[in-house]
Amino acid sequence: MKNKLSKIVITDLRKYLLAHLGLNFSEKRETELIQKLKPAAKEFGFKDVSEFAQWLLRNGLSNKQLEILASYLTIGETYFLREKKSFDFLEKSYLPSIIQKRTGKDKQIRIWSAGSASGEEAYSIAITLLKIIPNIKDWNITILATDINPDMLKKAKKGIYTKWSFRNNPDWFISKYFQKVEGNLFQILPEIKNMVTFSPLNLAKDIYPSLLNNTNAMDIIFCRNVLIYFSQEGIRDVTNRLYKSLLPDGVLIVSPVEMSNLISPKFAKINYEGYTIYQKGLIKDTKESLKKNQLQKLTDKYKLIQSTFNQSVKKRVISNKPIKEIEIEKNSNYKQAIILFEQGLFEQTENLLSKLLADDKENHKQIISLLAKTKANLGKLEEARLLCDKGLEIDKTDYSLYYLNATVKQEQGNDEEAISSLRRAIYFDHNFVLAHFLLGNLSIKRGNIATGQKYINNAINILSNLDSDDIVPESDGLTVGRFTEIITALKI
Repeated sequence: MKNKLSKIVITDLRKYLLAHLGLNFSEKRETELIQKLKPAAKEFGFKDVSEFAQWLLRNGLSNKQLEILASYLTIGETYFLREKKSFDFLEKSYLPSIIQKRTGKDKQIRIWSAGSASGEEAYSIAITLLKIIPNIKDWNITILATDINPDMLKKAKKGIYTKWSFRNNPDWFISKYFQKVEGNLFQILPEIKNMVTFSPLNLAKDIYPSLLNNTNAMDIIFCRNVLIYFSQEGIRDVTNRLYKSLLPDGVLIVSPVEMSNLISPKFAKINYEGYTIYQKGLIKDTKESLKKNQLQKLTDKYKLIQSTFNQSVKKRVISNKPIKEIEIEKNSNYKQAIILFEQGLFEQTENLLSKLLADDKENHKQIISLLAKTKANLGKLEEARLLCDKGLEIDKTDYSLYYLNATVKQEQGNDEEAISSLRRAIYFDHNFVLAHFLLGNLSIKRGNIATGQKYINNAINILSNLDSDDIVPESDGLTVGRFTEIITALKI
């Protein structure tokens, strides 16, 4: 096998991996990159690394192929309660305060393990919650575990581990939370396994925060030993988006080896026994910080929008159809709210839309819909549900509001009403692919496997009739091709 790559090829290959996977292989890591490409080349049917690299650069890879390649270029090795201080912080400091605040009120906790590998981290989170939350069945717990590597997701879903995954853990840990299945293999107990949802996600390219993939309104995000693979720009971009995925006062937990100076400066730092935790909300998104980082961009976009509306006014005045200035102002403010929403600035979006809603007494379904979605992204589920109901009073045929209502009710633990809303969404738009997909998942979750599979197949059939580069309606920008790959991975 030819293992040597020309300078041009390896330079182009490094650029390709950075652009499509966010993986940063510097010149110093070229030898490491070539070594990792050897088994990857065999996987793709090539005996020659050089030939494989040139083929890759010439033809490119689909998202599915990129995920396979990523499985060879990243390390998925981990173990239970790794970097124990981070779990001590949750158990002894952070989670008790959340539990105290939400007991008797909004009893929900949302945690995301981003880059979950073979599942040990996500299951460690579940075990930690079981230890400290009394009557945990009364709580609405979300533990989302994502990874780019499909093979790791398969292993994680099985929840079967060797003793190597329990190093640095006492024997009682295994006996309390696992059952022996054969030889030296141990499987996580079903009640713990069922607390975690595994899903494919590419931190470099996929969309987050988003209601679609459940990456919004998180209390805690683990993103450990993942950022080390990204470039400086990639680290800043990913941590900026993780910041938006957190609720105010939510925390980001990274590995101590990952460079703190590259993590988004929006985060405040908490020192817990020498372990750095990153928190949202201590450094607030005030007008001053907006001026420094985003206000100019927003102002430029606002001016462009205003100019567009002014041109519209001129045209309509010429045709003797004048527009009231107050209508122009409302539309401009609504467009500004859309800009804020798309940037993940949900608190600012909420404030602006709430003012618009108070001023606008009629024809405000668009404002209600966006405000409902904003509330859901902020984890204000009951407020979002009431807004959905209000919007549907105006238009009982709005399938997108039925879908949003269903996602909120699902998150509240009311699957039966969620299913009812999804059926209404499909009634008013039979090709609404997201409703078919979610209805399939909910049906399978409730044990209706045949019905669930029918709706999943419906979603796949609808997608097959669309161009892979088309955007899936109501998906926050997800392409048909990528959504097809996600459904395929989730069917595993």
